[in-house]
Amino acid sequence: MYKHIGRFISVTLLMSMGLGVSAQVQNVDVKTLSDSQVEQAENALKNSGLSIDEAVKAARARGASQQQIDDMVKRMSAQKATATPESEGTESPTEEEKTTQKGTVHASSVNQMTYGFSLFNKTNLTFEPSVNIPVPSDYVLSIGDAVLINVWGDSKATYSLTVDKTGAIVIPDLELGPIKVAGLNFSQAKDIIISRLTTIYSAMTGSSPTTFADVSINNVRSIKVNIIGEANAPGTYTLPATASVFNALYLSGGPNERGSFRQIKLIRNNKTDAVIDVYDYLVNGNTAVNVSLRDEDIIYIPAYKKRVQTAGAFKRIAYFELKENDNLESLLSFAGGFADDAAQQRLLLTRYTDRQLMLLEIPKARYTTEKLLNGDVVRAESILNLYENRVSIEGAVFRPGTYSLAPKMTVAQLIRKADGLQAGYYSQRGLILRLDSTSYTNIIPFDIDAAMAGTNDPELRKEDQVVIKDVYSIGEARTVRIFGEVMMPGAFGYSKNMTLKDLIFLAGGMREAASESYVEVARRNSYDEASELNSKRATLYQFKVNRDLALDNDAKQFILEPFDNVYIRRAPSYGEQQTVSIVGQVKYPGDYSISDKKERISDLLTRSGGLTEFADADGARLTRRPPFALKQAEDVAEKLDEAIDKYNIRLEDITQLELQLPEIIKKPGSKYDFLLKEGDVIYVPEKSSEVWVNGEVLNPVGLAYTGAGLKHYINNAGGFTPKAKKSKTYVIYSNGTTGSTRHFIFRSYPEVKPGSQIVVPEKVERENRSDITTWLSISSTFASIAIAIAAVLK
Repeated sequence: MYKHIGRFISVTLLMSMGLGVSAQVQNVDVKTLSDSQVEQAENALKNSGLSIDEAVKAARARGASQQQIDDMVKRMSAQKATATPESEGTESPTEEEKTTQKGTVHASSVNQMTYGFSLFNKTNLTFEPSVNIPVPSDYVLSIGDAVLINVWGDSKATYSLTVDKTGAIVIPDLELGPIKVAGLNFSQAKDIIISRLTTIYSAMTGSSPTTFADVSINNVRSIKVNIIGEANAPGTYTLPATASVFNALYLSGGPNERGSFRQIKLIRNNKTDAVIDVYDYLVNGNTAVNVSLRDEDIIYIPAYKKRVQTAGAFKRIAYFELKENDNLESLLSFAGGFADDAAQQRLLLTRYTDRQLMLLEIPKARYTTEKLLNGDVVRAESILNLYENRVSIEGAVFRPGTYSLAPKMTVAQLIRKADGLQAGYYSQRGLILRLDSTSYTNIIPFDIDAAMAGTNDPELRKEDQVVIKDVYSIGEARTVRIFGEVMMPGAFGYSKNMTLKDLIFLAGGMREAASESYVEVARRNSYDEASELNSKRATLYQFKVNRDLALDNDAKQFILEPFDNVYIRRAPSYGEQQTVSIVGQVKYPGDYSISDKKERISDLLTRSGGLTEFADADGARLTRRPPFALKQAEDVAEKLDEAIDKYNIRLEDITQLELQLPEIIKKPGSKYDFLLKEGDVIYVPEKSSEVWVNGEVLNPVGLAYTGAGLKHYINNAGGFTPKAKKSKTYVIYSNGTTGSTRHFIFRSYPEVKPGSQIVVPEKVERENRSDITTWLSISSTFASIAIAIAAVLK
């Protein structure tokens, strides 16, 4: 039943010797045995000397079941797979030889332009040899190759074997003897090995086999290949045994500037085994030229014999190597043919002679027969940027553009090709722009209606341009403009029979600020009026208008003309609500609307209920935007943020205005009682009983108001510092006004009031003029002045 006899013996010895004689075999679970127990039993089996029958009988005599025997076989197979037994007489290599890596290739510019160079020197296209690929069927086995045999199905086994020095492999535990594989290709060796296995595993044969086997190369050996001749990096290269000629050429950088791409020789056993033409691979995709290598092969790259260059309108601009039987048509094939814009009727050929260069013209009929010489340069010219039959039309047609010129095509035929004339075309004149023999443009006018009627239809020539205008593009663009109180003031295209109502409607209607008094129309002078010298600029018309846009009879009948200007006036007293604010110590602080243009601060104070008992009237302040920040035209009432954006108003533009509130309360309508303006803010603070001292004093501090003079507060703040500018001391009052120090015989400091702030400024350091250079300059100046005065007095 089992032909793998060694494994049965292992089971028997495991159950008898490995576990002990007294062990109950029926209770042994083979799956729980350790790997060391399995290995000990197998080693003991090799030295047991038991025959096959004795091993089988002993195992069964001790009560081993078939399931136990099968489990043990699986354990042994699994452990066998992890081991790598070597064939007898084979030495295991101590260190795997590393394959050669590609180095840096320093190629000349001519070498880089040679067709085929990039095949062996591109980063995104590599022939780097790899060991992680299945060996091909023509791979030739040799000493050192690792052969892996897998058996599966009813029987299971794995063998990792190495071809020994005799060129054979020996499968352990099987009575097959040495199997000679060295020198055979992989396909042949695989067939022989599987054929020998069938003599042991009978289940591998027949129409329905239950045991199967496979052979592979587990570890590819290294080979050495020599590259000589015109290579970019000649030398000896270590490669995997699966490498090909292109792998070796890639590592060496391929042929150099002088090397041949079409006569590369593979020398094996002192004979030329193959001649490799790289172009056959590049042009035809023939992979057969990429021959597999063997150990000690020599790749010889000779110098090229014939090389030519392409220039101009070819798909590939490069140096190409040619064989003796190649002609100009062969070169075109290598160059990928002509470029899209090439003039293909002839080629220009530059050739070296014994003394100088010679230029030849090769017509298209000779491409298949023309032989080329070494050093020839073949140039293809580009076609002319001219059209044989092109005309164009632009303007008032439905499909302006470029068209092909048919024989004896006329203007009317071209217009019909362009889907006809648009409505509003200018019928009295069209133009043909035509180039003469000197490439100057000539203008040929024609009557469009006559051309369409066939009475005067000019015939066209190549490169003619037909220009047709519409009535709107002749002369100044016809518009009317509307200004003032409409939603969308501006210019609008003129239409026939346009009335005022139509234009106002197009402008979005009137704004609320529009006056009902009149609409004014300004019309430029007529052609007759403009032809005479006079002072008249325009004729004015006025119409009344209602809010519902119902115009009076004159306005209804008034038809606008091109270039009319329409003005919608603002109502004299129209204005949006304007707001001011009063905050602080008043009975009703908040925002108030200005009810009358004559309303003053005193009126606002009355409307807000007057001051509270805690109000400091002397400290009241008024902030107002300066006049230039306000827009005095129709959008005066726009939001403040829009005005800030539009007029670039900064926060510091909101300035403080003098406010003498006690005088205003005492005498309303006085010069201090200002008219209110949009955005005014009045602040009435609480009464304050402190005075602040800042600046150049020893101890800036806030002090209680006592009614004393300024010196009192300065002294209580520690007095002046040495840097203090005493004569410029000033007081800022709570209402924002300032009192300064005065000088008339004696120094007079300003009055201090509750809530005041005393400021002592710093002295300005003067430039030191004690240096000699400065004094010499001053002396020179005075001397010059003295001389000038003396000259005048003479």
